[in-house]
Amino acid sequence: MRYLKTIERKVRTILAKNEDARNDDMVLYLVLCNACLKDAGALPLAEIMTQYKYLGLPSFESVSRTRRKLQARYPELAGSRPVRKKRSAGEHDYRRYAKE
Repeated sequence: MRYLKTIERKVRTILAKNEDARNDDMVLYLVLCNACLKDAGALPLAEIMTQYKYLGLPSFESVSRTRRKLQARYPELAGSRPVRKKRSAGEHDYRRYAKE
């Protein structure tokens, strides 16, 4: 639980400062990785994705879930209107897919 709270604090700080990170989980994850590990952006993607635990990085899914939770709780951290509409449509599509 403490680990998730740490991720939440870092993600909230990034969302408050970086509008691009509010709109794109990949940008958010890159900024967070660089905050956790100097020059993480210079590492090959395959290394980050397979060695994230060893490197001390949070999982992409944890960051994405945390972003969703924070944006639901704090509307000022939400993405732009077009991104919110796209995410809402994607959620609707996924719900239909999940019921198949």
